[in-house]
Amino acid sequence: MDDRTEGAGGMTSGSPKKPSKLAVVLAAGAVLCALIGVIAWQGSRRAGNYMDLQTKAEKASTGISADDVMRTEGAVAGTSRAETAETAAPAAATTASAAETAESAAEEIPIDFEEIWKTCPDVYAWICIPDTQINYPVCQSGEDKDPDFYLNHRADGTEEFAGSIYSQYYNSKDFRDPNTILYGHDMSNGSMFQNLHFYEKQDFFDQNREVIVYLPDRILHYRVFAAYNTTDEHILMKYDFFQDPAVFEQYIQEVMDGTNMYSGIIDPETRLTGESRILTLSTCNAYEDQRFLVQCLLQE
Repeated sequence: MDDRTEGAGGMTSGSPKKPSKLAVVLAAGAVLCALIGVIAWQGSRRAGNYMDLQTKAEKASTGISADDVMRTEGAVAGTSRAETAETAAPAAATTASAAETAESAAEEIPIDFEEIWKTCPDVYAWICIPDTQINYPVCQSGEDKDPDFYLNHRADGTEEFAGSIYSQYYNSKDFRDPNTILYGHDMSNGSMFQNLHFYEKQDFFDQNREVIVYLPDRILHYRVFAAYNTTDEHILMKYDFFQDPAVFEQYIQEVMDGTNMYSGIIDPETRLTGESRILTLSTCNAYEDQRFLVQCLLQE
C-alpha cells in the first residue's frame, strides 16, 4: 500500500505527489522479495523433479522407504532380491565370484533394479550413507556419450541441473577397480552429494563411517577413512588409471601422508595395501579449482 490519499482512481485531485522515500524503499523491497521467491521456487522445482524419480525407485525397491534403507546394514524386511543375481544382473555386475555372490545373497537387497531399468537403463548401483540424505541410484553413461552426461541429467536421461550420482566409463561397474570414483553436485538444498561436507566435522566423521553400495547381486560395505579438500585434478588420468599396482601403492601412500590434502581428516589407523579397493566420493567445495573428497575402504 502506498501513501497516496484515497480518491477517484486512488489519486488526489490536482498534481500527483512524488512518492515518499519510504514508498520507494518498500517498493524495492517487494521487487527483491519477489525475485528471491522465484529463485527459491525454481530451486525447489528442480529438486522436486529429481525427488519424484527417487520416490519411484524407492517404491520399486520392495516397499522399503529411504529411512529404512539408511538405517539398515543388510538384513531388511521385504521381498528377497536374491533371484536378481541369476536373472537380471547386467553383464558388468556378473563378474563376482560364486562365493561372494552366495555371501551377499544372505543379505536382503532392498532395491528392485529390474523395475528401475525400465526407465533408467544406465543405473547400475545404489549408494546409501546412513544419517545423511545420500540415498541415490548410481549411473554411468556408455562410451558413445559424454563421460559426464549425468552431471546434468537425471537417471532417466532427462536434462536436470542437479544431475545424478554417477561414475565415468573409465571405471568398471563392478567396483573392483583400485579406485572407483563417484561424482555428485554440492546442491544448496542438501541434495545429491552436499551432505558429504558433514565429514568436515570430526564428530560426524568419527560416528558415521559406513557407506553402503547395493548392486543387483550383492551388497558392498565401505568404511570412511579420509575426507579432505584437494585439487580438481582428474585422479584416474593423473595416475594412468592405476594400471600399474606400484602407482596405486604410491597414490594411497600420498593420501595417508596428506600430500595432496589442503585441509581435512584422515584416519591414521586405516591400513591400505596394493590389494585394497577404494571408493572415492567427489563433490565441489567453495573453490572452483578444488574438490572435496570422501574416501572409503571396501570391507572384505
